[in-house]
Amino acid sequence: MMIKQQETVVYIQLSPEAVQTLKSLDRIPDSLAEMPRSIAEELLSFGLAYESRACGVINMTAAGRVWLNQRAA
Repeated sequence: MMIKQQETVVYIQLSPEAVQTLKSLDRIPDSLAEMPRSIAEELLSFGLAYESRACGVINMTAAGRVWLNQRAA
């Protein structure tokens, strides 16, 4: 028996500022990234970033990395 899995593609539209911020999280240490709270909330709401409970630092998630890689392709 063969099970065929359908692939679902969801495109997340980010503001230009959020795209630049996500790219910056990829290039610089997370603790050095500064961003307006509204941009952080945009990334957090889509699951592309998470906020460290200990110190409030915004970090990119694996989903954020996939989003960047798909956008670059």
